[in-house]
Parts: sequence; structure tokens; C-alpha cells
Amino acid sequence: MEVVSASGITKHELIIRHLKSLEVKTKISVRQIAKELDVSEGTAYRAIKEAEAQGLVSSIPKVGTIRIESKEEKGIEDLTLREIVKIVEGEVLTGQGNLGIPPANFVIGSYSPKILKRYLVKNSLVFVGDQPELQQLALQAEAHLMVTAALKVPAKIIQAARKKRLSVLSCPYNTFETVTMLNRAIYDLLTEKELIYVENIMVKDVFYLPAEATVGDWHKMSAKTGHSRFPVVDKNMMVVGMVTAVDVTSADRQASVLSVMTKDVLMVEPRTLLTHLSRMLVWEGFELVPIVKGKKLVGVVSRQDILAAFQQTQKQPHVGETVDNLVMSGFKLEDWDKGIKLSGEISQFMIDEDGTASPGTLVTIISTAAYIAARKQYRLDTLVHNLSLQHVRPLAVGDQTEVYAQILHWEKKFCLADVSIYCQGNLKAKALVSSRIVKK
Repeated sequence: MEVVSASGITKHELIIRHLKSLEVKTKISVRQIAKELDVSEGTAYRAIKEAEAQGLVSSIPKVGTIRIESKEEKGIEDLTLREIVKIVEGEVLTGQGNLGIPPANFVIGSYSPKILKRYLVKNSLVFVGDQPELQQLALQAEAHLMVTAALKVPAKIIQAARKKRLSVLSCPYNTFETVTMLNRAIYDLLTEKELIYVENIMVKDVFYLPAEATVGDWHKMSAKTGHSRFPVVDKNMMVVGMVTAVDVTSADRQASVLSVMTKDVLMVEPRTLLTHLSRMLVWEGFELVPIVKGKKLVGVVSRQDILAAFQQTQKQPHVGETVDNLVMSGFKLEDWDKGIKLSGEISQFMIDEDGTASPGTLVTIISTAAYIAARKQYRLDTLVHNLSLQHVRPLAVGDQTEVYAQILHWEKKFCLADVSIYCQGNLKAKALVSSRIVKK
């Protein structure tokens, strides 16, 4: 995503608008667009490729790129703060009454206060990390805030936002990841794609065991249903654990399920993105996930349910995926005695205009590997705080990569991981990833 210009329009959007204004069959060249609109050829090239994806232009062999007839595109005016919160899996800290408002524009808080001030307008959405000065500046301009990396928002910022009736949103991803996810969602919206949520596929008629059940009750339920995994709930239908065939092996039939069940259970809300849950199932190794509202059981989703849903969506091109899922979908998790290993191929989706894996792809792979290592080795839930690349070499389309990640050190609130990417035995990238532990 690009930051806006002083006029409130990105150079990318300016080029797209220019292309829309051209007559059908007009021939288009990167150099010509760059010269006419005073932009770099790289910016012009990326915008023309985006226009081609939208069906505005077409590259015809031996003819070149020309403007073509296209159906009217769906604008992003439907993308409200509520939808943005869903896309980035965030939460609303204040300003719930504004969730139906579409942002006037998007601004990344990566500039000095003096420069940032130029780009702020009323109802902008500003993406910013732990920078109270920039947060305050945004509120003064009557802009809404998206605080990234689940960082704590100062009380004075919350109070100021409430006083001005502005929204402060929070999400668990860093600024780069958040903007990447939103950028992909905007593209999906423009191409009329839909996001799929867990509630769309979950099984609502759930077989479960009450907390007072015994191992013998598990055997009866298993024989009756043909299933081997059941959520365990208390009298208020709150999930307290999961009991499986492995848990009851060799257990006395009179024993309570509470004494044998697994208490560390992965649970998600109905509005969780299906692609996000699919990654969690792969990395965590769970077969069945309770779907809850405030820990109250409302459904379940199995690995088979997700596979069936993805098989169905492959036949429906209007259904979209998030960027990080597209990057990691081709990787598989393998055992490594010092940590974890991921293996996969660099695909066409991961490259930039130079034909090599983009920096964003490397960051996604490395940060994901560090997260999985923390979960697999020590059952830690982490958020990347800092990623330091110590070595990097180009990776091309088709390169088969092996990613090794291990936890070097962890304490109460901090975790340090070493991640290395190899291709045919050659080191291609090496990084140290420090993360904040948010849950054990």
C-alpha cells in the first residue's frame, strides 16, 4: 500500500484513474505514463500491472499494452472500519460508533511529525506503532488510529480519542504485515472476492461431554457417533478442555474426563478468517477446534471441514485469500532436532518486479518460522518485536528452500529466535527475530 500524496491521492491511484480515462484501444507504455504523470517507471509499471489484473488494460503479443473495455469496478468505499478490523483480526479500543465509516484515506505513520501532518485529513486511518507523538498528531487531525503489533495504547490517547469521538483500533500484526493484509483485501474487494469466515463452515450440532462425564461416557459417545474427539464443557457450556482417544488410552473407565483431558485447547471465534485457522491447524497439529463466543461452545471445525471448504473455493474464483496464507500455503512443517524446519518453493506470487523473492516475502517466511518454533518448542504465543537480517541473497522463482528456526533464549516476556533459509545447501538468508511473549 502506498501513502497518500498531499492531494489525498496516491501516485498509484493517479495512474489507475488516468488509465480509466483513456479511450478503448489506446496504446500504453510504461515510459509514456511515467513521463506524462511525472512518476518513476517502476511505479508506472506496477500500476499498469494492477490495471491489467483489474481488466482495464491487456498485454497483447506483438502489439503491446492497450486499454480495453471493462465492466465497472467495485470501489473501496464499502471498506469500512468494521471490515478493516475483521481483515486484520483486530479489536476496537474506542469509537465503536464509527465502525460503519469508510476511511477517507490510509496513512502509514512512518514519517516525522512535520511530514506526516501534510497527509492527514479528517477520518483518515493512520497505521502506527509505539509512537505516542504521531498518535496524538493523528487525533488532532481527527483521524482514526490502527495501533499495530498489539502494543499498549497510552491512556491519554484513549481519553483524547473518546473526547473527539474517534476510533482507536488494535491488531496483533506489525505495521508491514497489517498493511499487506489490508492491501490484499482491497484487491480482493476490487475483484469482487469474498472472505470466508469460520462461521461459514462450522458444525453447529456439536457432540460434547459434560465436565462430570467419565472415561466410560467417552467410550459410549465414541461408539454412538463414530468420533474420537469431543470438547468438554461445564454447566454453562464453557469449554474447559478436549478429550481424545489418546487421552483415554489405558485410563480407568470410572475416571473423570477432567483428569485425562487436554486443557490447552485451541479455540477461535466464529468471525475468524478460515485461512488464519487453517494455518493454526497446520502449525499446532490439532484435528478439531471448538468455535466459541466468550468461551461458550457454539460449534466445531475439523481439519477435514477446512480441506473440503478449500476444495470448494478452488472452484469459485470470487473467493479470496490473505497474503500471508498465499506465501506460506506451499510450505510444509518437518521435524528438526534443534527446532523446526519448513520446506517449500518460491512461487510466482512471492517475487517483485526484479524477478526475485520480495523483502516482504522473506519477512513473512522468517517471522512465521520464528512463531512456529516458539509454539512447537515451548508452547509460547509471540508477536514479532524486531527482525534483524544478518545475511540475504536473492531467491528466484522455483527455488526449493529449507527454513530452519530455533529458539536461542526465552524468559518471562521475551523470546529470541534464529532463522536461516537455505537453497540447495547454500545459505540465502539469516535473521535474528526477537518477539514479545503474549501468552504461555
